Amino acid sequence: MDERLFFAIDTICPWPEEFPEGRVLLEKDRHMTLAFLGETNATALMAALPKAPVPAFRIGLAGCFDEPLFLPVKHPRTAGWHVRLFEGEETFFLYRQQLVDWLVEAGFLHRPERDFLPHTTIARNPKNLSEWKDSFSSYPLYLRDIHLYRSLGRSRYESLWSYPILAPFEEVEHTADLAFLVRGKDWDSLYLHAGLALAFEFPPLLAFFEIKKPCASFAELIVGLNDLVSKADAELGAPFKAVSYHGDVTICANGIWEWEMIVDV
Repeated sequence: MDERLFFAIDTICPWPEEFPEGRVLLEKDRHMTLAFLGETNATALMAALPKAPVPAFRIGLAGCFDEPLFLPVKHPRTAGWHVRLFEGEETFFLYRQQLVDWLVEAGFLHRPERDFLPHTTIARNPKNLSEWKDSFSSYPLYLRDIHLYRSLGRSRYESLWSYPILAPFEEVEHTADLAFLVRGKDWDSLYLHAGLALAFEFPPLLAFFEIKKPCASFAELIVGLNDLVSKADAELGAPFKAVSYHGDVTICANGIWEWEMIVDV
């Protein structure tokens, strides 16, 4: 039996606790759709998945939600947020196109007629678009695992298959302060992902974030992060004091860099 299927990637975000009125999706059901298949034979697709393209990025890509979207444009039925990537945009779009091409060639998808718009749907049937627009503020995010979803109706979804991607950071237990295991591929991405971890704790930090800030050593990494914290604290009052000089950067067997970042609070 055919089922409504689509491919999507997780958009991980420190979501606000409340939204304007509408049928707000559960946090676990918020994602970025990569390819909507519609009514499709799930058994046949699952059997073909070993030949599907895989992304070149092994660590989740950092970014932010930068503006609200209401779709379709003429008669909006959904409220969502547009995704802006801070890194790997070309790599991500290439993977998405490779996935679409494979699905078309395998006979599971007709060639899409519309351009891809990276976004996450937050709610269906939003009641007051002006309120949704006025309430929007930028939030940090990262893209993570890729899924083949089955639609259960009423904006609920079940994952039938997943392709795991490492998180750019994870909070870890620490006796007193905040601590994160930060991952990257070089000093620049380690700085970016460490800053993203801080922004997950305090989203207004995004306003002070130098996304392309050069970073070539551990000392520059710490100085750059503490400069970010100091600027945010001076203008807004940040919930943490500084990033500690604690810890060594480890290059793992898979080539991924890891660093335990300790944040004084």
